[in-house]
Amino acid sequence: MTAPLIDSASAFKFTIASSILLLGLVTLLISLPLIYRKVPMNAFYGIRIRASFQSEQRWYDINAQGGKLFAKWSALIIVAGLIGFIVPTGLFLFYVPAAAVVVLLAILMPLIQVVRWARSTQSEASRTQNG
Repeated sequence: MTAPLIDSASAFKFTIASSILLLGLVTLLISLPLIYRKVPMNAFYGIRIRASFQSEQRWYDINAQGGKLFAKWSALIIVAGLIGFIVPTGLFLFYVPAAAVVVLLAILMPLIQVVRWARSTQSEASRTQNG
């Protein structure tokens, strides 16, 4: 009988690390159209906070800022995924919850930052719209 090419621990490790890496790459790719202002106001895709629906200009400004923030934070998810490939199997049970915290932070922090940015630029946007 031949030994399996990959043991179940290695397969699990590969699956988790790949999933985290893929999540980071998808987050980055989803951010790019927002950064480049290619996503018109819609009901499904973009930074969907009340302030972003005030005007078309506001939609693009908030989504561009949000896209930049998500792109920056996606780098942290990508690094967490890459680290998963080199973590020794014996430490992997510590890696998984740590990576989960990193992913949650990398999703929540840009949301908090874009809401704060939208609030901080609200009066400026009102002045620009009112002429």
